[in-house]
Formats: sequence, structure tokens, C-alpha cells
Amino acid sequence: MSMGAKPSNNHAATEGKGWWRSPFSVFQTNLQEVDAVMDVEQVLDIIEEHGADTWLINTGGIVSFYPSDLPFQTRNPFLGDRPSGDLIGDAVKAAHKRGIRVLARCDFSKMATRIAQDNPDWLFVSPKGEPQIYNTLYSACPSADYYQHRSLDILDEIMDRYPVDGFFFNWFGFSETDYSRVYHGVCHCQKCQTTFAEYSGGKELPDGPGHANYPEWLRFSNGVIRALATKISDHILSRRPDAALVLSRGAPVIYYEANNAFGRELWHHSTSENVSAHMTGLPEVSLMVNSVSFVDMPYRMAGEQPEHFAQYLLQAIARGGNPSTYIMGAPGRIPYANLPLAGEISRFFRDHKDMYGQLQPGGGIALARPDRLRAADPGYEDSVEEFRGLYSAFKEKHIPFDVVGADLIAKMDAEGLLGKYRLVVLPDLGALGAGAAAALDRFVEAGGNVVLTGSSGVTGHGGVELASAPSIMRVGTPDKGQALWATYVSTSAQPEAQAFHYAAPTIPVYGSYAHFVWKPNAERIGVMLPQAPFGPPEKCYGHVTGGEPAAASASRNGSVIQIPWSVGRTYREFGTTEIRDYFLDTIRGVIETPVAADLPEQVEMIVGRDQSGLVIHLINQTGARRKSFGPHVPVEGGRLHISGAAGTAELLVSGAPADIRNSGAGIEIALPRLDLYEVIRVPLAR
Repeated sequence: MSMGAKPSNNHAATEGKGWWRSPFSVFQTNLQEVDAVMDVEQVLDIIEEHGADTWLINTGGIVSFYPSDLPFQTRNPFLGDRPSGDLIGDAVKAAHKRGIRVLARCDFSKMATRIAQDNPDWLFVSPKGEPQIYNTLYSACPSADYYQHRSLDILDEIMDRYPVDGFFFNWFGFSETDYSRVYHGVCHCQKCQTTFAEYSGGKELPDGPGHANYPEWLRFSNGVIRALATKISDHILSRRPDAALVLSRGAPVIYYEANNAFGRELWHHSTSENVSAHMTGLPEVSLMVNSVSFVDMPYRMAGEQPEHFAQYLLQAIARGGNPSTYIMGAPGRIPYANLPLAGEISRFFRDHKDMYGQLQPGGGIALARPDRLRAADPGYEDSVEEFRGLYSAFKEKHIPFDVVGADLIAKMDAEGLLGKYRLVVLPDLGALGAGAAAALDRFVEAGGNVVLTGSSGVTGHGGVELASAPSIMRVGTPDKGQALWATYVSTSAQPEAQAFHYAAPTIPVYGSYAHFVWKPNAERIGVMLPQAPFGPPEKCYGHVTGGEPAAASASRNGSVIQIPWSVGRTYREFGTTEIRDYFLDTIRGVIETPVAADLPEQVEMIVGRDQSGLVIHLINQTGARRKSFGPHVPVEGGRLHISGAAGTAELLVSGAPADIRNSGAGIEIALPRLDLYEVIRVPLAR
């Protein structure tokens, strides 16, 4: 998801009237200059066959694909080889004849040398006082006049000439890093120096992530982009209320890019995570998931593995996003072997738009993820690892859950969205803030349950933010690193530990362990076995139970379970089933779900709701590789157990008749062979 995605300030954009508030599917042609002569009818044939209803096409900014008359635009030199001299005019006219919408892609991040030399005050300036130049193009600063004012002139020229259905801005942010991954630093142009000083009370503008003021600059820069997004959105909607604006934050349509990259660890569930975090906290703002068909930007002609590309689309639609396929160049010029499979999924989405238009999160458990605006703060990466470990635990055991943004908890409470859940899990997030803490206390008072791991809900000075927590305060700083090696927890009292004889389980503790003062009425769960020598084996003595618990809980109308160590990070690092099952067993009493599954761990089950009941997506991830997904292994003999079901079900992908039998207060569905994915629609009894 975008860093710092927040509610849109533009009420006209989110009141539900725009075309983008209904399901849509996009095909993006990311054009080179030579594509100005492409056959638009041929492209539209491909887009229609793919199952898309919206075409995202390069229009203005770095190069204009129409005959711009503005002195700060650079006309595509190949337009002269096109009979009409106007690619955008031809594309919009032909697309609208077929009922296909057109989104105009603009990129204001860079400009030609001529324009830069005439307007040096528009440019990014490095901490060394140098411009950022890439392939003869100069990077612009979002604080300066090109972004702030001239971009509106470009949009006006486009809207004056063409009835486009919306706009998408590429690279809409501060250009700290270029395409070659060279880090240039924080912009030090005069406008940035002045505005950051005003924002921060006169603090020094940082040069990069190593500077103490960088976390504050991240919040400042996010505010600049959000304010600019609102300004542009208001401008577009004042002229064209039927036109969307697609940005990574602060717009009527939020854009998330599903991509891969060499040199970056692959998180196989990234798309699912990001879409879920958006749809739970910002349901009033549409989400477009742009899936990249190539392996990475430096290798745009190398297609992504088809099964990997399919995961982008499947995870997107299962969580409520609108799918988009993004290719380089005019279709057919570069071979992308993933497009046929992508087309199958896009057509499935098209054929079931009525269902996807109703789809809402339905996991029952809310797993909070760290606030992206804290990415430069100490401990952020550890929180991400904790989150991913707990995500994997729920996913592997087919316990339905949704992801929520930690920064959106207070908003969700105010809008009644938090109350849809019975359990909220907070993975070693640190301080939550007064608003989120109060929201969670109200949630518990109303009968909800909360699980805290590590130092979630704890300030930097050890204060416990939740009044409903079983702890009073944290003592000192958490044990970390080597200070935790050879430390364990157990649900057994370990009565024979003095004789060096241990009962199962003995769970390793990795990452951090926080020491708390517990309330007198807190129920202590399990024991900790403090660190003892771990080598050589002849001298490995000393694991006796101390006074610290493995976890603790407190109950009011609901309950709070506090696990004072990073159990998710431990599972993420070691990967043993015993760690995962320890966590799930510890919180078993507060897990309530209408759906259970007998399926391999490698099948992701995502549960949503529509007006009639449940919509269950099963995504086969048996092909998971270190850096991609390969061909899947078909799964036979799977079963679903659904409480409160009405006794019928539809299998929308295979079309097979549902093999159902009554089971207790619900039904059991014997699944047919599961290939790449299946979608099951299950009405609930009313």
C-alpha cells in the first residue's frame, strides 16, 4: 500500500457517485516514444479480450502524446509520423465508441533539459546543491511551482481537448532515489528549506535516513504530497466531476503497485496485505492494484512468471481491489507470457462484477500492521517481521483474518468499522497513540478481545496505554539480541526443571522480551525459562523457571491477552510448527470464526462477505518459490466447515456442483480438485 494512505479530504470524490465506486479493470500500456504511431483499434481489441474496461495510457508530463502547445511540455517527436498527429485524440475517440474508459497517465517527476534550464527553481536539489539528472531528464520537486501550479495547466489543456475519464500520476512524490537505485538524498531546494523550517519549528533539513530529523521529514513530505493531491483532485473535480484521479495517497482512487524486485526479499502475501489494509480502513476510497508484468524496472522486457503475476491479481480481487495489468509498450511488441493467465482472471472478475461490487472484508480477526509513516523509526523493521510471522500463522491454519492499518484504528472505531471484529491483534507495534488506545479500550468494554505482542501499546518510557491491559508498566528496556539467546517459554510449569528435565513445549524466544509489572488480577499464562549457558553442551545448565510469565491476560467485558515477547518474529525466524501452534493455542479462547478448512498450509483462504453471505477465495500457493511463484500442485480432498450456512453453495470457478452435507449448526463442503483458485459463494441463514 502507499506509505501514509489516509482518508481523502475530498468528499465529492468519495460520496459514491463516480464510476470508480463500482468495480473496474484496467489495462495499462506504459509507452515508449515510438509507440505514438500504434494502431489504437488493434490495442483496444486486445484490451477487450483481456477483460478490461479501462485503458491507462501515457498522455503528458515528461513527453506529451498529444500536440501540446504549452512551453513546459515536450511533444513526442514521433507524433509527426501519425496521420492525425494526435495519439490521445485517436485513443479516446476509439475507446469511447467501445464503452472503454481512458485514464490519462501523466508524469511530472521529470522534465526535459530545455525546460529545466529555463526554470531552475522547479528542480530537485540534492544536499550537495546538485540537480538530479537521469537520461537527460531533470527531476522536479513537489514543493516547487511545476508540481504546484504548472501541472494544473497541463491538466487543463488535456481536459479542454479530450473527454478523458480520469488521470493517473506516475512517481508522484519526492525523488530521493533514481531508477538506478542511486540515493540522492532529501531535496534541499529553497522551497523545501523554507517549508520544512516552518513545519518543524526551525529544525535542520535532513540529508537522508541516517539523520535524526528524517522521521519528521517523512511526515512533512507526506503532508506536502497529500495537500498537493487534494489541490489537484479538487481542481479536476471542479471541472470534471466524472473524472477520477488515481494516486498513491490522498486521491479518490488509491493506487497500489504489485511488483517484484531483484535484491529485495519477496513477501509472498504483499498484495493481499496491502489491499486488505486499505479496504478495512478506507472502504470509502476505491483501490486500483496495478500488477507489473515484468520482473523489475531494469528488466522491463523480461516477463514475470505467469503464476506469480496471477497471484497479484487473485490476491487483489479476493480482498476487494480493482485489478490492473501493466505492460511495457504497445501490446505485442514485447512478449509477456503471463498475459493469457492474467486475462483469465480479469475476465472472471468482469463476469462477476455484481458480486465484487458487494464484497466487503469478512475475516472476523483484525491483524494490525505497522504504520508506514514510522518506517524510519527505530524498531519498525522488527515490527514488520512480527506482523509477517503472525500473518503466516493465521494463514497457514486457515483462520480468516483481515489486515488493518495501526494508524487507522481510531478512524475505524469512530466509523463503527472496528466493531465488526471480535479480535484485534497488535504485533509489537510500540506506542499506539491516545486515540487508538482509547478506541481499543472501548472495543474491549463492548466485549471485544485484544492480543498484544512484544511492546504493543507501550510508550518509549514504559507507560502502558491500554487501561484494559493486564500490565501496569514496563520495567526497563526489553531484552534483545544475544541477551535472549537460549531463553524459552513454556505452557508447562516445568516442575522438574531443577533436575534438568523439561516437559513440552519449550519454545525459543527471539527478538525481544519485555518485563512488566502485572496487575494483581492478571492471569499469568505459562512460564519463562531465563537464559542459561548454551555451549559447550557439557556445560549447558541453568534453565530454571523464573518469575516471568510467557503471557498474561485480563478480562472485563472482553479480554486482553498480552504476550510480552516477539512470538511472531520468532516464528518468522525459526519457522517451527511448535512456535506457531503455541501462539494460536495461547489465544484459542478468543478466536471465533464461521469458517474452518481442511486444506494444506499452502492454500490461502480469504473470507469476505456480500449481501447474501460469505464469499470465500481459495488461492493455491503450492508453487511458492524463494523469489516467485511457479506452477501449482493441484489439491485434492479439501473440505470447508461453515457455521450458520443456509445449506447451499456455488463454486464459481470450476462450476462443479457443491458436495454439501449438514454438520452441526452449519454445513460441510467437500471441495473438488483445487487448481490455481476457487471462489465459493455461501448464503448464510437469516
